[in-house]
Formats: sequence, structure tokens, C-alpha cells
Amino acid sequence: MKTQLKKYAVIGALLCALPLAGFSQDDQQMQPADAGDTIMSPQDAQLDSAEAQQVAPPEQAQAPVSTQTFYDQLSPYGQWVNMPTYGYVWIPSAGVGFVPYSTNGHWVYTDYGWTWVSDYNWGWAPFHYGRWEYEADYGWFWIPDTTWGPAWVCWRHTEGYYGWAPLGWGMNISVGYYGDYGIPAAWWVFCGDRYITDRHISRYYLPRTHSEYLYAHSTVVPVTHYDAAHHVAYAAGPGREEVAAITHTNIRQVSVRATSAPGQRYDNQHLHTYKPEVTNTTRENPRPAPTRSIQQNDVPRASTYNSAPQQQHSAPAQRSAPVQQPHYAPVQQQHYAPIQHSSSPARSAPAMGGGNRGGGGGRR
Repeated sequence: MKTQLKKYAVIGALLCALPLAGFSQDDQQMQPADAGDTIMSPQDAQLDSAEAQQVAPPEQAQAPVSTQTFYDQLSPYGQWVNMPTYGYVWIPSAGVGFVPYSTNGHWVYTDYGWTWVSDYNWGWAPFHYGRWEYEADYGWFWIPDTTWGPAWVCWRHTEGYYGWAPLGWGMNISVGYYGDYGIPAAWWVFCGDRYITDRHISRYYLPRTHSEYLYAHSTVVPVTHYDAAHHVAYAAGPGREEVAAITHTNIRQVSVRATSAPGQRYDNQHLHTYKPEVTNTTRENPRPAPTRSIQQNDVPRASTYNSAPQQQHSAPAQRSAPVQQPHYAPVQQQHYAPIQHSSSPARSAPAMGGGNRGGGGGRR
């Protein structure tokens, strides 16, 4: 008996002697001790490639809400429009140059993969639920849906650059996807891959006149996360170890914490966001609808609310930083020239996939 107690005492002493500096008090997860630990090993690469099989963390139970929450909370920040094709859609009053998942926000790596953190008061909803569409007469508009995600986008990569674009209406990510669902080239945002973690990432966007070229010379990043609780997959974006190797920094995984009221706040350690279970109807409200809305024919033309894609790169907030930096040359620079777009507006992406159509409640 004494021999066993002695053995346990030795083991306990060894455990207590382990260094504690590598652990975070916030999430109890081991963190690399220095920048050298971010270099990708074969084992890390193997784990990185297995991200497609990862399951999102379990959610804390919250009382479900109806889409009425979207209608009420977003009304002060834009216009609800009844469109025959989609049902109720929301056009944000975001001004000239607005692009979803581009304007006033940045990327953070969370439990769910790369997550868009918006600086808009209303960003908790349109960048985590629903889909975006673009039409020349109205600019960008949002179609509500009920499933939360870190960002409903598709990702592409080419040497030196990452690109992403919003998923259009009816587009759903499937586990093991390899396509981009027909998203138009004009919808894509590209920036230098070493700036993907920058809080002011918009400074490093390439002019949109280059989107078609970079789109043609890039491939889809086919990494997905699967949310078993909601039976849905979403694009997780580039692997954490890959980005760590490119940026030469430790990419810390940020925890997502649900809040009890609409809003979103990022404090460098956690992303606090409102992410309730949403249903199209509830017993208390069987027919959710905006308090104020207009018909599609009454929407002012020339996009009073936000601007066309071909104008977006010219807005001050969208200017890109010079890309001629040390060790940072455009892909195939000798053949790289601005693409001359025609004057015709970008087409809307074709609806693909079978689900999530008309999540706003359909035609009224």
C-alpha cells in the first residue's frame, strides 16, 4: 500500500511540475509557446486536412424566435421590400461602396472556422443568417433564413491571395464540396493572404477590376465544418495552420459566446453574438412580417441604398493598399493587367441547391 501511495505521489509531483505558460485561462486550451511553434509539421498538416470532418461545438439551449426578430431589429437600418421571387428582402442603408462580407468588418478564426465580425450594429443577423443577392436596379439585398453560420460565403485561393464571396439565394454548402456554385466573378473580394487576419483588412483588398483575373487563376478552398445539431455544412475557409505559416503568427481560436439580446461584440478573446434558434413562424406569431415594407416596383432605381459592384472599388473605404511589397508579388505578374469590364451589370448567381429558398416567408 505504501509503495502505491509513493508511486502516486511521484506522478502528482511530475504533473505539478509541468509548465503552465502554454495554457490559456480563458479556454483551457494549449497555445504555442512562441512563433516557432506555428511552423506546420506533417502531423499538423494531417490534422488540418481533416477539418472537413470536424463537428461544430454543441449549442446552449435558447428559446426560439421567429423571423419577426429580423423584421423588427433591421427596420431602422434599411428598407424591407416585398419581392415576388424571394418574399421579404432587406436592402441596407449602407451607402455607396457597400459589399457584404467586405465593408466594415474583418475575419476571426473561431470554433466554427473563419467567422465574419461586422462593425455594423445590425451585423449579427445578415452576415450569419440568410443569403445575399445582387440586382443592378437595387444593389445588394439580404434574404432572411433561419440557420446560423459563421459566414455564408465560398472561399478561393491562389498563390499570394485569398478570395471570398457571399453565397446567393438557394446556395448550400455540402460536405466535401469543390465548386463555387456559379458565383459571378464580380462578387469576389481578393486580398493578400498574409493580411487575412488584419482587423483593417479592407486596406488590402485588390481593386475589383482584378477580380475576374484572380477568380480565373484560383481554386476553391474545399474545407467545411458540419453542424450536426442543425444538419448543415458551411465553408470553414483556409486551415488555421496554413494561415499561421503564411502570416508567421499564432492563429488563436476564439470562442463564440451567445448573447441574450441582438448585437455583436469582439474583445480579442471571445466573439459575443446574438445567435438564437430562428423559425419561420411561432404559435404566438404565425405570420411574421415587417411593420413597414414597400413593393418591388416602388424601390428607387439607381440604388439609393447601396451601390453597384462596378462602383464599389472606388469608394474610399475600399481602396487597396499597394501590393508591391517585399516577397509579395501578384500571381503571374508578367501577365497581370486590369480586366476591362463591360458596362453591363453583374448577373445574379443562379439559384442552386434544394433548400433555404425564400426563408423570409414567401410572397405576401
